[in-house]
Amino acid sequence: MKWLIVGLCLYQSCVFAQSEEYSFCFSRWWPFSFVEQDSVAKGIQVDLLTYALSTANISASFTELPYKRCIDDVQGGKYDFTLHIDSSDSLNLVEHMVSVWEMALAVNVNNRHLTLEKIKSLPFFSVVIAQEYPYPDEVIEVLSDIKAVIIKRSYYEGSDEDARALFDILASNRVGAILIDKRWAEKTIAQFNLPVAILPELVHSERQFIGFTDSNKQKAHKLSTLLKAMTDQEVRSIEMDYQ
Repeated sequence: MKWLIVGLCLYQSCVFAQSEEYSFCFSRWWPFSFVEQDSVAKGIQVDLLTYALSTANISASFTELPYKRCIDDVQGGKYDFTLHIDSSDSLNLVEHMVSVWEMALAVNVNNRHLTLEKIKSLPFFSVVIAQEYPYPDEVIEVLSDIKAVIIKRSYYEGSDEDARALFDILASNRVGAILIDKRWAEKTIAQFNLPVAILPELVHSERQFIGFTDSNKQKAHKLSTLLKAMTDQEVRSIEMDYQ
C-alpha cells in the first residue's frame, strides 16, 4: 500500500510537470509570429519558444491579438508573456533578444531613388506611422530631421490581404512614405508584386524582447535560461524554415 501511494504521488507529479503551460500573445509579424488559415501559430519566434520549452516538458500556447490589447492582457494576467516589445513598452523584458525591428521607409516605386537627405529638400513629404506602437525616440528624431509630416493610422492586420491594403496609399501617391518593418514589407511586396520600393537607409533598428509582469518573474527566468541553452545550430535550423 505504501509503495502504491508513493507511485501515485510520483505519477501525479509527473503529470503536473508535463501539463505546465506558458501562455503567449502576439501581434502578426512575419516571419517571427503569425497565424495561417489553419489558425495555428507559426513563425521563427513561435517555433523557438515551443522547442525551448519542450526541453523542460513545458507546453506553449499562442494567441494572436492587436498589439495594445496583447500588452493589456499580459498586464491583466490573462497571458504570461507578450512577444515583440522593447524598453519603450511598460513591461519587464526577458533577458534574451528574440528579433530585431528594422524600420525603413516604403515609397512608390517611382520614388525609389529618394534618400533621407533628398527628402529634406522637398517642400512637403508625409510619412504614415502606426498609431498602435510607442516608437523609440530615435525614430521620431529622424522623421523630424527630414521634416516629415506624420500621419498616424492603424497597422493592425488580420490577414495577408490586410497587409497588402496598407500599401495602397503609396500606389496612389496619397502619402510620401510608410514607415515599415523592412523584412515584413519585403515579403508582402514580393508576395503581391506591389509597385513599392523600400529605401535602403534604415530609419532605425531596435532589438525586440519578450515582455512580462512582476508576477511572472520565475517563469521569465526559466524561459530565459532555456532560450540561452539553445545551440546556434538549433536556432539556425528553425530560421531556415522561414527563408
